Amino acid sequence: MNTDEIFEKAETLCVLATQEPDTYSDEYTFWNKEAQKLEHQGWKTMQGKTQHDKIMTHLKKAGSITVREAMVEYSVACLPKRISELREIGHPILSNVKFHKVTGQKYTRYTLQA
Repeated sequence: MNTDEIFEKAETLCVLATQEPDTYSDEYTFWNKEAQKLEHQGWKTMQGKTQHDKIMTHLKKAGSITVREAMVEYSVACLPKRISELREIGHPILSNVKFHKVTGQKYTRYTLQA
């Protein structure tokens, strides 16, 4: 399996594990670790910045980020997981649940704690 397939598998399983944790959690954990190994070997840094770097830069410049913004602007398919990882390494990121003014759809906007 090539690097793109490993990252795609991990991102797909991230979504599935969120929807059905009992079914996909173990498989997601395995593939996420495989993707992280590649990331730490410099795979993503060859393309500029890691997803963590992109998210932190965005938070510092724009003040906040949503799943949609992360997906569209940085191709980050599983922002909640990246936020969790950033929190684990010490970044104070807050989750603010919001509702879209027109559609009423619920979403989360992540911000850096001051």
